[in-house]
Amino acid sequence: MITGIRRCVQASNSNPFTGGVLEKRLQNQIIYITGASAGIGLSTAELCLQEGATVVITGRNEERLNKAEIELNKISSNVVAHLLDVSIESDVINSLNDIYKKFGQIDGLVNNAPSIHAGKIIDLDMSSWKTNFKANLDAVFLTTKTVMPWMMEAKKGSIVNVASVVGLKGTAYMSGYGAAKAGLINFSKTSAIEAAPNVRVNCVIPGAVQTPATERAIPSKDLMDATIQTIPLKRIARPGELAAPIVFLLSSEASFITGADLIIDGGKTADLNAGN
Repeated sequence: MITGIRRCVQASNSNPFTGGVLEKRLQNQIIYITGASAGIGLSTAELCLQEGATVVITGRNEERLNKAEIELNKISSNVVAHLLDVSIESDVINSLNDIYKKFGQIDGLVNNAPSIHAGKIIDLDMSSWKTNFKANLDAVFLTTKTVMPWMMEAKKGSIVNVASVVGLKGTAYMSGYGAAKAGLINFSKTSAIEAAPNVRVNCVIPGAVQTPATERAIPSKDLMDATIQTIPLKRIARPGELAAPIVFLLSSEASFITGADLIIDGGKTADLNAGN
């Protein structure tokens, strides 16, 4: 009940019972987000800052990362930007170690950095196939392996992995991406078991979202309109509609949730879609 009231008075940021200021959900926490220069990652960084966290954003495009850092600094100066490619092991390890050495903690990890290499199975070579796994699964293994011991030692922490409905359903031309995301969903469950009882690991599973990656995957208006018609809510998600549940899972409000899959797809995978 208090949580519900808290949401209603969030704009005033005051406690209706005590008159005091409500503590923000991620106050004094260090949150590390991969692929945070645009889309879901950027929106999550914005909300984390609003909730009191210090946020580390990563990206491999220097121009986009610098632009994101400037925008986020308008919300809070508690932003650290690391230019890196999550498919390069040394980049990831050096970045995480640098943050841990600087702050002495990493309280939340959001594995969001995407990589999509589409094509028919018969046309894909092994290199193209493996490209889908570098960011979507291999990098998550690496960040989790690095951060989990610190969280377990601190006896607190939350990891949120961003998968895709393509990891739940067969999708033409997306065999590699889908296989990597399916692996990520399973890896999240195993991570949750091994990290328990003090560290939580969960997985959000988006459908179509207004991101640069979606624009590349669905490049034409006709194809986008056709996609929207297959979604019960008749639209694609805004990045903020993914950021909100991610931040919820990072926070103590989700203290008894681990090993969970949260599908956020406007009802797409709930529909048999057998025709009207």
